[in-house]
Amino acid sequence: MQRTPHLRLLFRFANRQLCRSEEFHSRRSTAQKLNKPQRRWQSVPYVRLGVLLAGAGVIVYDGIVNEFTYCGASVRFARSLKTASLIAVDYLWLNKNDPEYEIKKKVVHKSSANRLLETCLLNGGLYIKVGQGFAAINHILPIEYTSTLSKLQDECLPTSKSDIQKVFRTDFGQLPEDIFKEFDYKPVAAASLAQVFKARLQSGEQVAVKVQYSDLQKRFISDLATIIFLQDIIEFIFKDYNFGWILNDLRKNLVHELNFVQEGKNAERCARDLQKLSYVRVPKVFWGHTKTRVLTLEWMDGLKISNMEGIKRMGLRLIDIDHKLFKVFAEQIFHTGFVHADPHPGNIFVRKSATGGGADIILLDHGLYEELPPDVRIPLCEFWEATVLRNEPRMKAAANKMQVVDHMKFAAVLFQQPIKMEGGRIRSKLTQEDIDYVQKVAKENFDIIMSTLKEMPRSLLFVVRNLNTIRAIGDMHGDLVDRPRIMARCAQSCLYKQSRSPIQYIHWLYRRIFFEYCLWASAFRVRLLDWYFNFLYLVGRAPAGARTLMRDIMKQEKQASNHY
Repeated sequence: MQRTPHLRLLFRFANRQLCRSEEFHSRRSTAQKLNKPQRRWQSVPYVRLGVLLAGAGVIVYDGIVNEFTYCGASVRFARSLKTASLIAVDYLWLNKNDPEYEIKKKVVHKSSANRLLETCLLNGGLYIKVGQGFAAINHILPIEYTSTLSKLQDECLPTSKSDIQKVFRTDFGQLPEDIFKEFDYKPVAAASLAQVFKARLQSGEQVAVKVQYSDLQKRFISDLATIIFLQDIIEFIFKDYNFGWILNDLRKNLVHELNFVQEGKNAERCARDLQKLSYVRVPKVFWGHTKTRVLTLEWMDGLKISNMEGIKRMGLRLIDIDHKLFKVFAEQIFHTGFVHADPHPGNIFVRKSATGGGADIILLDHGLYEELPPDVRIPLCEFWEATVLRNEPRMKAAANKMQVVDHMKFAAVLFQQPIKMEGGRIRSKLTQEDIDYVQKVAKENFDIIMSTLKEMPRSLLFVVRNLNTIRAIGDMHGDLVDRPRIMARCAQSCLYKQSRSPIQYIHWLYRRIFFEYCLWASAFRVRLLDWYFNFLYLVGRAPAGARTLMRDIMKQEKQASNHY
């Protein structure tokens, strides 16, 4: 069939339109495919901008309303988590089968301790308080940790002048210079919870003004929660270690420490309780210049008990200082029952007595105290006396009164050394070999020790901390006196104060005489042994090492006996 020219034109036009339609739909489809992701990606900057604006709004709100409390807590949490993670990784990389394992472990100890120190200083507040507590248990923790963390007693970071003024405006409605005749904004000491400034009252009397960090109370709960959370992580990785329950138990006491009015009351009670000890000094509280976050005290010059060179230049004797120090805290533990729970070297000063050539003990920082009820304190006196005398039946009976099941483990915790019943006295001075052995026993029996701490009365937790801390001070001084015996005499004397009748007094007097006889007999046996070895040495029947050993033992016995 032959097409006419008109039909041919019509078919050409239709084909052309069809091709254009297909090209149009093809282009449209392609454009749709290209435009969809293009529009999606164009919306992403708006999402990012919205997130940034929301985050900025949260930060601004936290800054205006909460003074960046939550932002600061987030930063401290991230910093602490980073430190804990790095320390955990370092220890997990250690291989016990490595021939250089012990050397590498000490290197990790040191690097981890430095990380902890830096984190505690940057975070401040409660972190420093916890670090100071770890520094006191140098009979269990490696020396790399205790020697490094002990710097927290002196290297706390000071705050700014504006922060100090903020606290005074809030608590007093005035600036420091409006209240005091003179106020030096340069701190003389920076502790974990506050700073101390030198000032002068309008009457001209010089005082020490303790000012709490302005944000401490707001950040306390979040910081404590962070520390417990990190402890839980460490426990998950290293399943043998668990101190979280201790932090939970101490939470209430730590909250009380933030109230400086309560600290002032504690200081006055401490002064009353120890007034019979003429060498104890507690600064007087000026209540007109004291609020919840500001504490004004009598200014007392002195040296930290850890400043051994300064103490010697002052002409004081370390033996005299240690003897008085142990009697002070034995009096609190066994007699008054009102126990200073944080007696680290930064809180104890010494000075030359104005009435004689001996030393005065100045007790500072009375924020953290524990009160021992009579049903705990009296059995504790009996337990301490029985342990020194190696009377195991009485040890067990006294432990049962305190609801303690394992009396031997309890004795080891109190005296910070394994107790042997077969003889020999409880030593005050421990050699490095002894310390290594104690650390090994503590590591191998950690679960038993922790269970012992859990089962003992909660009020004794701070007593154990007190004993650890003052033992560390004695160790720093060279263990010149026999701490267990000094405290045992005080415990035995406090039992007399419970006597209510002549018969009870006679019974106590018999125990007192027997107690002193046992102490004398123990020392006399050592002297007899020394004379025996000396005799064998003179006749050529004993090695020279035996005489040297006994001479060292006798030297320590003589130093201790000079102050009984």
